[in-house]
Amino acid sequence: MDAIDASLRINQRHQFFSWSQGLVQSLLPHEILICGISTNDGKGMRMAYFSSSRYFNDIHFAAVCHPDSGLLPHLMMHWQNHGRPCMVGEQGQHAPHQRGWLEAMRRHEMRNAVIHGTRGVDGTIKSFFCISRVPEPFVPRLIYFLEILTPFMDATISRVLAAEEHTRRAPRGNITITAREVQILRWIRDGHTNMEIAAQLAISPHTVKNHVRKILGKLGVQSRGQAAVKAIQIGVLKIYQD
Repeated sequence: MDAIDASLRINQRHQFFSWSQGLVQSLLPHEILICGISTNDGKGMRMAYFSSSRYFNDIHFAAVCHPDSGLLPHLMMHWQNHGRPCMVGEQGQHAPHQRGWLEAMRRHEMRNAVIHGTRGVDGTIKSFFCISRVPEPFVPRLIYFLEILTPFMDATISRVLAAEEHTRRAPRGNITITAREVQILRWIRDGHTNMEIAAQLAISPHTVKNHVRKILGKLGVQSRGQAAVKAIQIGVLKIYQD
């Protein structure tokens, strides 16, 4: 009840981080929490992550959220098919395709993944939560707390991201990410250099460099990796459709 009560006063990302690493942590031990919220426009999900692990970073996050090669779309589909909390980790038996998931978790410093979410009235995923680096077995107590807290995590992170979206739009007026910039962001997300992007788009590397500089300014970030992550978080790049 303390965790639920505290969630009602959370409106900013740093407050959500403190809550998830405090009261929620005492019930659901973890080091990494990845949240996905439907954008309600049929174009995918907005993603965010909160981590106390020094090993998991923006690059890992962008990689696991990749719509084609990332781990998260597979875990979402797995939960969509089963609808119950489940854990993918070293313990227990796994189907052949899940062994690839284990390798991806090792590669991206996640170790394991406990997943659950909520559905909309049409049965599709409304929100999705993945907690990783969970130190204890997937016992009934963990399942119980996950089922209780998931709707409140859904409401709380939705409120935080909505507030961020309102703030993002307010000062920027008519500034938008152009179709060409979205195209370049996709190549950045996939790890390509300016030279490689220029070759793919049949434009000069100097033109790509200018586009990247504008993208960084619009998104208010300092690096290409941060730009890819921010684009996923605000819905410019989608986890299902691109």
